[in-house]
Amino acid sequence: MHAGGGDRLRVVGALSTVVVGAVHLQQYADFIKDVPTIGVLFLLNALGAGVVCLLLATRARVLGALVGIALSATALVSIAISRYVAGGLFDYVEPTLRGPVLISVLAEVIAVVSLSAYLAGARSAPKPGSRGERRALPSTAR
Repeated sequence: MHAGGGDRLRVVGALSTVVVGAVHLQQYADFIKDVPTIGVLFLLNALGAGVVCLLLATRARVLGALVGIALSATALVSIAISRYVAGGLFDYVEPTLRGPVLISVLAEVIAVVSLSAYLAGARSAPKPGSRGERRALPSTAR
C-alpha cells in the first residue's frame, strides 16, 4: 500500500475512534454514570479511545490499530447484546437506537474497517531492504 493511503486510513481510524470516545463520554456524563457497571465501562471506553489515538500517532501505530479494532468491535458486540439479548448487558437494556447510539455504531464500524485496512496494508508493504522493495541499481560507467 502506498504510504499516503495507509496514513489516510490511520487518520480515519483515529478520527472515528475520537467520535466513539466522545459519544461514550457524553453519554456517561448525561445519564450512564448512574447505571451500575455500564457507567464504568463507558468511562473506560472513552479513556481507551484516547489511548488508541495516542498510539496511532506514535511508532506504536500497529498496536494502536489492533487496540482500536478491539475497542470498537467490543463496543459493537456490547450494544448488540444490550439491544437484542433478553436481560441486556449487565442488566442494562438499550430500549431504542437513539441518535448517540447510531453515531457511535457508525463510528465503530468505520474504525474497524479503516484500521483493519490499515493493518492489511502495513502487513503487505515491503520492508526497507527486502526483495519487494525497488532499489536503484548502481550506474556503471562504460
